[in-house]
Amino acid sequence: MDLAMAQRLVDRRKAAGLSQEALAAQLGVSRQAVSKWERSESSPDTDNLIALAALYGVSLDELLYGEAANDADDLEDGSADTETADVADEAEDSAEHADCGDKPLVDISLARGIHVIDPNKGEEVHVGWSGIHVTNERKGEEVHVGPDGVHIDTLEDDGHSVRTNDDGTVTIDGETFSSWKEAHDKLDHHGKHFHTKVGRAWNKFPFPALVTLAYLVLGIVYGTWGMGLFLVFLVPVYYAIGDFIDRRHLSKLIEAIYPAAAIAWFLYMWLCLGQPHPAWIILITIPVIKALMRWCRKQWKHRKQA
Repeated sequence: MDLAMAQRLVDRRKAAGLSQEALAAQLGVSRQAVSKWERSESSPDTDNLIALAALYGVSLDELLYGEAANDADDLEDGSADTETADVADEAEDSAEHADCGDKPLVDISLARGIHVIDPNKGEEVHVGWSGIHVTNERKGEEVHVGPDGVHIDTLEDDGHSVRTNDDGTVTIDGETFSSWKEAHDKLDHHGKHFHTKVGRAWNKFPFPALVTLAYLVLGIVYGTWGMGLFLVFLVPVYYAIGDFIDRRHLSKLIEAIYPAAAIAWFLYMWLCLGQPHPAWIILITIPVIKALMRWCRKQWKHRKQA
């Protein structure tokens, strides 16, 4: 879709007093789709074009090609002027979009609110009467805070879908909780679900704070500031044990503990004993152990399905 048509879609929407969210809701599409139309990154399909023309009260030709001429004679007589105007419009649009590539586009209006687009980062922020809407298209993340609650969606592999419901319940990754407190009690801050109370208590204990305190005590009392840094490797070991208590996955326990132990051993041989060679060989075994543990999990899964 050309830039001129994209600009017409923007102008028509603004003239109708609609935000991108409101227009998307009327058309039954996502707000990102509307945003891509107006940035000339994609084109509406035929059904959406017809719906847009009906919504704005214009013909399809007017929406696609601009103001329609009254008859063929007028069109022929004014072809030169129209062509000149189109060229000027396209040049202006191109300049505008070129500027957007260098710096964020900001639109502030009492009716529409504050709208900021940063094409370089793929980010878009809208603050208006309908609430606050933040989108990062490159990461596939979207957050909406408004009168209808909080909606968080992400397309990342380790992301989570969160929304509040009209009855006060909370749905996270398809699982519904009676309140945010219940969700907080059963999930950690990464959204991981706890299967047992022991696992939940283990993972919620502030072990990193305890390690920091122990490091300070050892450093102040015994002066072992350098050796005390090895306490850091206890943190991933601690949480790996907690995950094993909660889920009973031995392969994941080994996959988490082995790299920490291998790196700690290599650093000890290198920094304390001055023997980085052949101690570095232990580092090569880390991806081998990880691959082996993943293979074991796949074999176990296939055996259970058989």
